[in-house]
This record gives sequence, structure tokens and C-alpha cells, in this order.
Amino acid sequence: MTGSKRSEVARKLSTIPVRASRQMTSTEYQFRVAEILRLFDIDAVGSETGVIYGDKGVELEDQPLVDAIRILVGKRFGIPESLM
Repeated sequence: MTGSKRSEVARKLSTIPVRASRQMTSTEYQFRVAEILRLFDIDAVGSETGVIYGDKGVELEDQPLVDAIRILVGKRFGIPESLM
């Protein structure tokens, strides 16, 4: 996904009020993101080093969804943007 498209997703999501409910470790964050992505039939597995995608990666049309999920989960659980 291009930087401008990623910025557009982030801009739109910044208007949604989300209150952090609790702190989550970066590893918990990776597992949670992967769990949500699998609900959308995106092959993803969380690990201590990040989210690992299946052999096909993330389809171009799913990339905005992946970014949105990462941003919203990060906001909800107080994850710094540097880890998202």
C-alpha cells in the first residue's frame, strides 16, 4: 500500500474516538491483530516478532483493512504507533 493511502486510512481513523481500555504488550498486540485478521479470512499468525502472513501475503484490496485493524487495536489497547 502506498504511503498516501496508508495516511488516508490513518486520517479517517483518527476521527473515531477510541479509549484505551488497558495496556497490552507488543506480543499480545501481534497475536490479537492476527486473530482479528483471520476473521476476515486473511492468513495471519501472531508471533513475538510480528504478524506473519501466509505465502500469498496480503491481497492489495485487503491492505487498507489490515492497516485499519492495526490502528484501531493499537488505539484500543494503548500500543505506541512505533509498534503498529
